[in-house]
Amino acid sequence: MRTEPRPAGAGRARRLRLGVALAVALLPSCKPNKRYDLIEAELRTRDRELSATRQQLDASRNLNRAYEHQHPAGFPGAPPGVPTGAGAAVFVRDIAVGRGTGGVDDDGVPGDEALMVVIVPSDEDKSAIKVPGRATIAAWEISPQGLKQAIGSWELSPEQLRPTWRNGLISTGYFVRLPWQTTPTTGKVRVAVRLTTTDNRAFEADRDVTVRPMLGARPAPGRELLLPGTAPPGAVEELPPPAGAPGARLLPPR
Repeated sequence: MRTEPRPAGAGRARRLRLGVALAVALLPSCKPNKRYDLIEAELRTRDRELSATRQQLDASRNLNRAYEHQHPAGFPGAPPGVPTGAGAAVFVRDIAVGRGTGGVDDDGVPGDEALMVVIVPSDEDKSAIKVPGRATIAAWEISPQGLKQAIGSWELSPEQLRPTWRNGLISTGYFVRLPWQTTPTTGKVRVAVRLTTTDNRAFEADRDVTVRPMLGARPAPGRELLLPGTAPPGAVEELPPPAGAPGARLLPPR
Protein backbone atom coordinates (compact mmCIF):
# COMPACT_ATOMS: atom_id res chain seq x y z
CA MET A 1 0.00 0.00 0.00
CA ARG A 2 1.41 3.37 -0.95
CA THR A 3 1.35 6.19 1.60
CA GLU A 4 1.31 9.71 0.33
CA PRO A 5 3.54 12.15 2.15
CA ARG A 6 1.75 14.76 4.39
CA PRO A 7 1.97 18.34 3.29
CA ALA A 8 4.57 20.44 5.08
CA GLY A 9 3.17 22.29 8.17
CA ALA A 10 0.23 19.91 8.66
CA GLY A 11 1.56 18.72 12.04
CA ARG A 12 2.12 22.27 13.23
CA ALA A 13 -1.40 23.30 12.31
CA ARG A 14 -2.86 20.31 14.11
CA ARG A 15 -0.90 21.15 17.29
CA LEU A 16 -2.03 24.74 17.07
CA ARG A 17 -5.69 23.71 16.87
CA LEU A 18 -5.29 21.45 19.91
CA GLY A 19 -3.67 24.27 21.87
CA VAL A 20 -6.45 26.71 21.00
CA ALA A 21 -9.12 24.16 21.98
CA LEU A 22 -7.40 23.47 25.32
CA ALA A 23 -7.12 27.20 26.06
CA VAL A 24 -10.81 27.70 25.29
CA ALA A 25 -11.67 24.76 27.62
CA LEU A 26 -9.60 26.13 30.49
CA LEU A 27 -10.69 29.75 30.09
CA PRO A 28 -13.92 29.52 32.19
CA SER A 29 -12.05 27.97 35.17
CA CYS A 30 -9.85 31.05 35.35
CA LYS A 31 -12.82 33.31 36.04
CA PRO A 32 -13.79 33.91 39.74
CA ASN A 33 -16.58 31.60 40.94
CA LYS A 34 -19.01 33.55 43.14
CA ARG A 35 -20.63 30.38 44.47
CA TYR A 36 -17.36 29.08 45.90
CA ASP A 37 -16.63 32.49 47.44
CA LEU A 38 -19.97 32.42 49.31
CA ILE A 39 -19.29 28.91 50.63
CA GLU A 40 -15.85 29.92 51.86
CA ALA A 41 -17.31 32.99 53.61
CA GLU A 42 -19.96 30.81 55.31
CA LEU A 43 -17.29 28.38 56.51
CA ARG A 44 -15.25 31.22 57.99
CA THR A 45 -18.35 32.46 59.86
CA ARG A 46 -19.03 28.97 61.24
CA ASP A 47 -15.40 28.69 62.39
CA ARG A 48 -15.70 31.95 64.33
CA GLU A 49 -18.95 30.84 65.97
CA LEU A 50 -17.44 27.48 66.94
CA SER A 51 -14.45 29.21 68.48
CA ALA A 52 -16.71 31.51 70.55
CA THR A 53 -18.76 28.51 71.75
CA ARG A 54 -15.63 26.68 72.84
CA GLN A 55 -14.50 29.73 74.82
CA GLN A 56 -17.87 29.89 76.63
CA LEU A 57 -17.70 26.18 77.40
CA ASP A 58 -14.20 26.55 78.85
CA ALA A 59 -15.38 29.47 81.01
CA SER A 60 -18.30 27.40 82.35
CA ARG A 61 -15.98 24.50 83.16
CA ASN A 62 -13.61 26.81 85.03
CA LEU A 63 -16.54 28.24 87.03
CA ASN A 64 -17.69 24.73 87.97
CA ARG A 65 -14.19 23.82 89.08
CA ALA A 66 -14.10 26.94 91.27
CA TYR A 67 -17.37 25.94 92.97
CA GLU A 68 -16.06 22.42 93.53
CA HIS A 69 -12.92 23.76 95.21
CA GLN A 70 -14.95 26.09 97.44
CA HIS A 71 -17.48 23.38 98.40
CA PRO A 72 -15.79 19.96 98.10
CA ALA A 73 -18.00 16.93 97.59
CA GLY A 74 -16.66 15.15 100.65
CA PHE A 75 -13.98 15.46 103.29
CA PRO A 76 -12.92 13.79 106.54
CA GLY A 77 -15.41 14.18 109.35
CA ALA A 78 -18.60 13.61 107.35
CA PRO A 79 -21.48 12.37 109.51
CA PRO A 80 -21.64 8.59 109.92
CA GLY A 81 -24.17 6.86 107.72
CA VAL A 82 -24.25 9.71 105.19
CA PRO A 83 -22.77 8.96 101.74
CA THR A 84 -19.82 11.25 101.06
CA GLY A 85 -20.50 13.70 98.25
CA ALA A 86 -24.22 12.96 98.00
CA GLY A 87 -26.14 16.07 97.05
CA ALA A 88 -22.96 18.09 96.50
CA ALA A 89 -24.26 19.42 93.19
CA VAL A 90 -26.88 21.49 95.06
CA PHE A 91 -25.51 24.76 96.45
CA VAL A 92 -27.28 26.00 99.61
CA ARG A 93 -26.79 29.61 100.65
CA ASP A 94 -28.83 29.57 103.87
CA ILE A 95 -32.03 28.32 105.47
CA ALA A 96 -35.05 29.98 107.05
CA VAL A 97 -37.87 29.00 109.36
CA GLY A 98 -40.67 29.61 106.89
CA ARG A 99 -44.24 30.85 107.10
CA GLY A 100 -46.58 28.17 108.34
CA THR A 101 -44.46 27.48 111.42
CA GLY A 102 -46.65 27.43 114.53
CA GLY A 103 -49.13 25.39 116.50
CA VAL A 104 -51.26 22.57 115.07
CA ASP A 105 -54.78 21.84 116.33
CA ASP A 106 -56.34 18.79 114.71
CA ASP A 107 -58.46 17.34 117.54
CA GLY A 108 -60.93 20.19 117.99
CA VAL A 109 -60.00 20.61 121.66
CA PRO A 110 -58.89 24.16 122.56
CA GLY A 111 -55.11 24.42 122.36
CA ASP A 112 -52.43 23.19 119.97
CA GLU A 113 -51.32 19.61 120.46
CA ALA A 114 -48.34 19.76 118.10
CA LEU A 115 -45.80 22.09 116.50
CA MET A 116 -45.39 22.57 112.76
CA VAL A 117 -41.91 23.68 111.65
CA VAL A 118 -41.27 24.74 108.04
CA ILE A 119 -37.61 24.48 107.02
CA VAL A 120 -36.75 26.37 103.82
CA PRO A 121 -33.28 25.86 102.29
CA SER A 122 -32.50 28.44 99.60
CA ASP A 123 -29.91 28.92 96.86
CA GLU A 124 -28.02 32.02 95.71
CA ASP A 125 -31.19 33.37 94.06
CA LYS A 126 -33.10 32.92 97.34
CA SER A 127 -35.26 30.22 95.74
CA ALA A 128 -36.35 27.25 97.84
CA ILE A 129 -34.46 24.07 96.92
CA LYS A 130 -34.94 20.51 98.12
CA VAL A 131 -31.56 19.46 99.50
CA PRO A 132 -30.96 16.22 101.44
CA GLY A 133 -29.80 16.49 105.01
CA ARG A 134 -30.64 15.88 108.63
CA ALA A 135 -32.51 18.38 110.80
CA THR A 136 -32.19 19.20 114.49
CA ILE A 137 -35.06 21.25 115.93
CA ALA A 138 -35.44 22.78 119.37
CA ALA A 139 -38.21 24.84 120.95
CA TRP A 140 -38.51 27.15 123.97
CA GLU A 141 -41.51 28.87 125.45
CA ILE A 142 -40.97 32.53 126.28
CA SER A 143 -42.60 33.86 129.42
CA PRO A 144 -44.10 37.36 129.67
CA GLN A 145 -40.91 38.33 131.54
CA GLY A 146 -38.81 37.22 128.55
CA LEU A 147 -37.42 34.05 130.15
CA LYS A 148 -36.83 31.06 127.88
CA GLN A 149 -37.82 27.56 129.00
CA ALA A 150 -36.86 24.52 126.91
CA ILE A 151 -39.89 22.46 125.92
CA GLY A 152 -38.58 20.05 123.30
CA SER A 153 -35.84 18.85 120.95
CA TRP A 154 -36.18 16.61 117.91
CA GLU A 155 -33.79 15.14 115.34
CA LEU A 156 -34.78 13.85 111.90
CA SER A 157 -32.63 11.73 109.60
CA PRO A 158 -32.47 12.46 105.85
CA GLU A 159 -34.87 9.56 105.28
CA GLN A 160 -37.39 11.02 107.74
CA LEU A 161 -37.03 14.55 106.39
CA ARG A 162 -37.31 13.77 102.67
CA PRO A 163 -41.07 12.91 102.47
CA THR A 164 -42.08 16.09 104.33
CA TRP A 165 -41.24 18.38 101.38
CA ARG A 166 -44.16 20.40 100.02
CA ASN A 167 -44.58 23.02 97.29
CA GLY A 168 -47.15 25.58 98.43
CA LEU A 169 -48.42 29.04 97.58
CA ILE A 170 -47.55 30.50 100.98
CA SER A 171 -44.36 28.57 101.65
CA THR A 172 -42.25 25.82 100.07
CA GLY A 173 -39.99 23.61 102.13
CA TYR A 174 -39.91 20.76 104.62
CA PHE A 175 -43.13 20.75 106.70
CA VAL A 176 -42.23 18.87 109.89
CA ARG A 177 -45.03 18.09 112.36
CA LEU A 178 -43.77 17.50 115.90
CA PRO A 179 -45.85 16.49 118.95
CA TRP A 180 -45.07 18.47 122.07
CA GLN A 181 -42.56 16.93 124.45
CA THR A 182 -43.55 19.53 127.02
CA THR A 183 -46.77 21.44 126.40
CA PRO A 184 -46.19 25.22 126.41
CA THR A 185 -48.11 27.35 128.90
CA THR A 186 -47.54 30.64 127.08
CA GLY A 187 -48.50 31.74 123.59
CA LYS A 188 -44.99 32.66 122.45
CA VAL A 189 -42.53 29.97 121.38
CA ARG A 190 -39.06 30.29 119.86
CA VAL A 191 -38.09 27.66 117.30
CA ALA A 192 -34.46 27.03 116.25
CA VAL A 193 -33.43 24.75 113.39
CA ARG A 194 -30.10 23.33 112.30
CA LEU A 195 -29.94 21.66 108.87
CA THR A 196 -26.81 19.63 108.16
CA THR A 197 -26.44 18.73 104.49
CA THR A 198 -24.88 15.50 103.28
CA ASP A 199 -21.58 17.27 102.55
CA ASN A 200 -21.38 18.19 106.27
CA ARG A 201 -22.29 21.88 106.00
CA ALA A 202 -24.52 23.19 108.80
CA PHE A 203 -27.05 26.03 108.53
CA GLU A 204 -29.06 27.51 111.38
CA ALA A 205 -32.14 29.72 111.67
CA ASP A 206 -34.65 30.64 114.37
CA ARG A 207 -38.02 32.33 114.63
CA ASP A 208 -40.58 33.35 117.25
CA VAL A 209 -44.07 31.98 116.60
CA THR A 210 -47.46 32.13 118.27
CA VAL A 211 -49.24 29.03 119.60
CA ARG A 212 -52.39 28.35 121.62
CA PRO A 213 -51.61 26.69 124.97
CA MET A 214 -53.66 23.66 125.93
CA LEU A 215 -55.85 23.75 129.03
CA GLY A 216 -54.16 22.37 132.12
CA ALA A 217 -50.63 22.60 130.73
CA ARG A 218 -47.92 22.75 133.39
CA PRO A 219 -44.96 25.12 133.23
CA ALA A 220 -41.73 23.57 132.00
CA PRO A 221 -38.71 23.42 134.35
CA GLY A 222 -36.12 26.14 133.75
CA ARG A 223 -33.56 24.62 131.35
CA GLU A 224 -31.69 25.81 128.27
CA LEU A 225 -30.49 23.95 125.20
CA LEU A 226 -26.90 24.88 124.43
CA LEU A 227 -24.48 24.24 121.62
CA PRO A 228 -21.45 22.16 122.66
CA GLY A 229 -18.75 24.31 124.22
CA THR A 230 -20.89 27.42 124.78
CA ALA A 231 -20.98 27.11 128.59
CA PRO A 232 -18.74 25.55 131.25
CA PRO A 233 -19.66 22.04 132.41
CA GLY A 234 -22.40 22.00 135.01
CA ALA A 235 -23.50 25.58 134.27
CA VAL A 236 -26.81 24.50 132.73
CA GLU A 237 -28.95 21.42 132.63
CA GLU A 238 -29.46 19.92 129.17
CA LEU A 239 -32.86 18.87 127.91
CA PRO A 240 -32.98 15.05 127.64
CA PRO A 241 -33.39 13.82 124.05
CA PRO A 242 -36.55 12.03 122.93
CA ALA A 243 -36.58 8.27 123.21
CA GLY A 244 -34.53 6.57 120.50
CA ALA A 245 -32.99 9.80 119.18
CA PRO A 246 -29.57 11.40 119.85
CA GLY A 247 -29.50 14.56 121.94
CA ALA A 248 -30.09 17.78 120.01
CA ARG A 249 -28.58 20.93 121.47
CA LEU A 250 -29.19 24.38 120.07
CA LEU A 251 -28.67 27.81 121.58
CA PRO A 252 -31.29 30.45 120.71
CA PRO A 253 -30.21 34.04 120.10
CA ARG A 254 -30.30 36.05 123.33
